[in-house]
Amino acid sequence: MPNEVLSTAQLKELVKQVVVAQGNNFIKDLLRATDSKIGATKQDFVQNLDGAIDEGRLTQARLEAWLAEVEGWGDQYVYVLSPPAIDAAGLTRAINASPVAHLNDAAVSPEFTEDLELKQIAVDGQHLSMVWHQGKEAWNRWSRKDNEEEEGVERYRYVAYRQRLDRSVVRFEWRFDDEYCLVLIHRNPEIKHHDVFEAVEEMLARFGCGDLPLRLVPLTQAIRTSAQRVNGVQSTRFEQDAGYVEVGSNLPGMGIEAVGPVRVVLQAVDTNQFARAQGMLNFVSLEHGTSRDLSVEVFGPEAKLRIWAQCKREDVLVILRLIWGYNAP
Repeated sequence: MPNEVLSTAQLKELVKQVVVAQGNNFIKDLLRATDSKIGATKQDFVQNLDGAIDEGRLTQARLEAWLAEVEGWGDQYVYVLSPPAIDAAGLTRAINASPVAHLNDAAVSPEFTEDLELKQIAVDGQHLSMVWHQGKEAWNRWSRKDNEEEEGVERYRYVAYRQRLDRSVVRFEWRFDDEYCLVLIHRNPEIKHHDVFEAVEEMLARFGCGDLPLRLVPLTQAIRTSAQRVNGVQSTRFEQDAGYVEVGSNLPGMGIEAVGPVRVVLQAVDTNQFARAQGMLNFVSLEHGTSRDLSVEVFGPEAKLRIWAQCKREDVLVILRLIWGYNAP
């Protein structure tokens, strides 16, 4: 279905919510791309983006394209799974005939409900993407706004809290040419990973996909390979039921290869003798092609990554391609 057209007021409300939740570096990139002034605070960002909307420099299509690139990528857990079975053409027909057909190519929603809710589906001959949203409200102590007042003989003290609204995004991403698909879950403790998997599999079952439930693809071999052959490994831990071996580097942004004695110890370990492994990997922009330097924790038996910073869509896809390559036997 065609995209829903947001009114100017809705578009500005979406901008407000995004600015509150997104990292400043990404917002500054959007301001530069729309030839807008940057400013120093989030309030400045909102005002300048509102001006770009009024002047036609920031359109709904442009904002949605930017959100697809930066929202729900990074600062998250990523699970690696074997893909379901269905042909791409049949999948498109099944989605268009389903009760959620109205979400196919839907506009970005400015509403984030308290419960996890499916908001968007995108499907074509190359990939399937599904996006769920969940909102979270919190109040953070904000002492700079504390105040004391006197009224007659009474004295009052006001203790301030600042509202925080989080936009949590959950994604299912399946590029049909890849040997794996992904479930990406924002690091929000109120989002239960089991519930996410149930929601994903329910939708895939509706679309006629086979090979369900989805199977996790362990990443233990990726840790073994990266520990022996890849620069930027910050730490590794290899485990058996009876014990473990753990080595690491304390040098910020530098891996075990930069610490000679530790590197020698690691090279002496036969990692194939250990059933389980996990590790922290550093991905450097100039070497790996990411937009920024990123640290990624890999939990081998759980088929799970933890990306510690916000990043862009292509960063996550590059990291997964590299780790999948390391995971080859």
